[in-house]
Amino acid sequence: MGDGADTGGNDARGFHSYKLYAPPLRSDLVARKLILSRVFGAEPARVMLLQAPAGYGKSTTLRQIMSACDQQGFRTAWLTFDDADNDPLRFLVHFQALLASIQGDDAQPTIDSTDHGVRGYRSDWAIERLLRFGKPAALFLDDFQVLENPAILKFFREFLDRIPDSARVFISSRSIPEIDLTRLIVNGRGAVLRPEELRFSPSEAGRFFAKTEQITAIDVDRIYSLSEGWPAALQLYRLSMADPTVRQLLGDFSSARPRELVEYLADNVLSMQPVDIQEFLLRTSLLTRLNARLCNAVTGRMDSESILFWLERSGLFVRGLDLRQQWFEYHALFASILSEEQHRRSEGVVLEVHGGAAKWHKENGNYDEAVHHAVACRDFALAIDALDQWSSRLVADALLVTLERWCDQIPFDMIAQRPSLLIKNAWALIFLQRRDKLSPILALLGQIPPPHDVSATTDPTIVLSMAAIARDDASNAFRMVDKVPIRERKAQPFAAFELAAAANLAAYRQLAYDDFEGVRDCVAVARMQGERGRAEFSQGYTVAIAGVNLLEQGCLGDALNRFESAMSKQRKHVDRSHAVAALASCYLWALYEADALVEAESVFGQYQDIILESAVLDFQAVAHLSMARIHDIRGRSSEALAGIEQAEAIGYANDWPRFLRTLGWERARRALLCGDRERAEAIAAAMAHQMAAEPEWLQFSEDLEGETLGRIRLAIHCGTSDLAKKLLKAEFVRRRHRPFRQIKLNLLDAQLHYRMGERNHAQRSLGKALKLAAPGGYVRCFLDEGGDVLEMLGEEFKNHVDSGGRKVPLETDRSFVERLLRASGERIDAPKSTLPLLLKPLTDQEQRILIFLANGVSNKEMASRLFVSENTIKFHLKHIYSKLGVASRVQAIASARELGLVK
Repeated sequence: MGDGADTGGNDARGFHSYKLYAPPLRSDLVARKLILSRVFGAEPARVMLLQAPAGYGKSTTLRQIMSACDQQGFRTAWLTFDDADNDPLRFLVHFQALLASIQGDDAQPTIDSTDHGVRGYRSDWAIERLLRFGKPAALFLDDFQVLENPAILKFFREFLDRIPDSARVFISSRSIPEIDLTRLIVNGRGAVLRPEELRFSPSEAGRFFAKTEQITAIDVDRIYSLSEGWPAALQLYRLSMADPTVRQLLGDFSSARPRELVEYLADNVLSMQPVDIQEFLLRTSLLTRLNARLCNAVTGRMDSESILFWLERSGLFVRGLDLRQQWFEYHALFASILSEEQHRRSEGVVLEVHGGAAKWHKENGNYDEAVHHAVACRDFALAIDALDQWSSRLVADALLVTLERWCDQIPFDMIAQRPSLLIKNAWALIFLQRRDKLSPILALLGQIPPPHDVSATTDPTIVLSMAAIARDDASNAFRMVDKVPIRERKAQPFAAFELAAAANLAAYRQLAYDDFEGVRDCVAVARMQGERGRAEFSQGYTVAIAGVNLLEQGCLGDALNRFESAMSKQRKHVDRSHAVAALASCYLWALYEADALVEAESVFGQYQDIILESAVLDFQAVAHLSMARIHDIRGRSSEALAGIEQAEAIGYANDWPRFLRTLGWERARRALLCGDRERAEAIAAAMAHQMAAEPEWLQFSEDLEGETLGRIRLAIHCGTSDLAKKLLKAEFVRRRHRPFRQIKLNLLDAQLHYRMGERNHAQRSLGKALKLAAPGGYVRCFLDEGGDVLEMLGEEFKNHVDSGGRKVPLETDRSFVERLLRASGERIDAPKSTLPLLLKPLTDQEQRILIFLANGVSNKEMASRLFVSENTIKFHLKHIYSKLGVASRVQAIASARELGLVK
């Protein structure tokens, strides 16, 4: 690999620093005074779009606006988009860098983001950055028309609708982007400058030609009339005026269209150059960006550096891309005209240039451009070599759309001959859920003969096991992962990434077998391999499984802390990979179980799109079921049903029969809670032919809802007590080491005996559930069972009240019972005070911190506001948790709201 200067600032995650470089202001530019007066008028728009075809000076005008903003005290930042930014993660890497560049080293948090609107948008992190900056800021986004990814456009619709008053956004685009601009204009927050406004006025055209020799006012008027004020055409005229033929033909173009004029003038400008410069221009027009060494490689010259400087000084549509003036690019319109001319003259030269550029970029580690040029010249062998090297990072960094895009442009039969690239392509397609594309690849991977070598990425076992779990074929997935040496310490980075994925799958398997210590061990291995593989992508799965492991053991508070910490880091790094979908899904489930419904809805709102694309059934299941139940709790029955139907569509698309059965049992549960036993029986009967023999393991989503729980509940509600007893007895034995499952089984057992009139047995089972649930703060599993459980909880609370402080038979936690009843909306008519729930009064400082906590303020922000250290904040939080009798931020907020300490 060559020196770092030649890479143009691109790193392993696809970050290119030159995209943040604003074009320099030329000394001969024409000040767009009318445009600037509109931009900085009495009621300036927060969002302004400059929309016109290529050649209308959008970037130059944008740069003038940026300079004016700088003079008015704005902090400014620039970002130029390209086609590759349609990969969501690559886009976010650059957009995060844009916001980081506007803050600078001296940026300090000054505004609490929670004071400005409801959280729950994917753009929250970006809005928070601008709010924390707290100074006038202006963002400049060039070439916006290349962005087509629906998720990215949705991000911008939210972001532009919510930008604070201290910020402005300026966008250039050849077309009107789908960012809901009409609504911004109607609300007085948006404005558009269209082609007719970006054209030069007659007076601006006069100033443009003011220093051009031997040109009259009549010539300027004629040129302006022919060009219609198109800036690119005016520039080409100015470059062509040395040719007397152009003057003679000014009267012959009255019927020419402006584009025809531009093409003629560009050809004329080209022909005016010396032959060697013409060849340089034509050849290098095929490059995405230029530097001296690259241009030397594709032209055979040794003086490219001096030519590039001369072209820029001469105004020949070349601009620098960095302060050191090592990288340049042509204006898009001029480059397209030149490259079309080169194609007309010689396709052989076109292939030669692309081939030379591909080799140069590959040698210098610029794999994206190496693949681009190799594909352009149909050198697919070189493209595969470059992509095979590059794809190791693309997969580990979750730049999956980029890998898919390039693999689609290479003949499949050639990729099929490169097992290592085939395996990496399979990884991308699994997580992107491209089932049709994936099937032939999996068939080929299954035919790779042993011996397999994980370190050389020629062992398909791990990716095949992941494909199996994505198909919900746990038997084969578990069988394959058993063969993987997950503790191998000599693996190279990509192999370490694969081993981290295998360790995650092994932990998932141990969780299914109730081996919680085994889960912990596999998670530790996954974390170790993930760090060695520099694969943040896989860490979302690691934390998700580790958190569910805690939730299943009855440690909901610990699980919430684990999830909350990880989600905070993910928001900080702007990572929306599919592994984050797993983490967000499990966090949503934990929040739901803790009855933190507002926070749960916020998580779903931020990550819904990526959750819907999650590759593993169980993560999707807990998210969809939790959200459907939240809709029901909020009285949004139609939205709950729509969510279930959306999930069913995903189940059919992925051929997930277990998922569909789970959703069917959720429908049956909802029917039973509404008293519609016949409908519940009909739903169960329709699924009877789909039921498979129960495996020895239990995948974790079935602890939220599943076939066994559904069959027991149906038997209880239908009065078939013998069947219910039989099913419960078997399940108590099978899942005796699974505390969360035991909570649910005891609740069902309590319901069964309550309906049978065996109140003592029912209360004993309820007491067991309460003892298991109270330490972790599990709430919803009680309330989800409906009336019978609520009646028993009411009786239990009455026992506490009637005891007058004496011990009650079951010795259950009265505060937890009261919390459950309050969460259900039940009125508690017995004399009560909130004070017994607050073990000790809060100090004034603790009350202030509790208010911050409820408003979502981070520890760092609290420390800044209260002028103390973060350690002091942590010390106070520990005392607050102790006084409230809780174990996490979420539980503290919920408890404080119940006590009326915060709103």
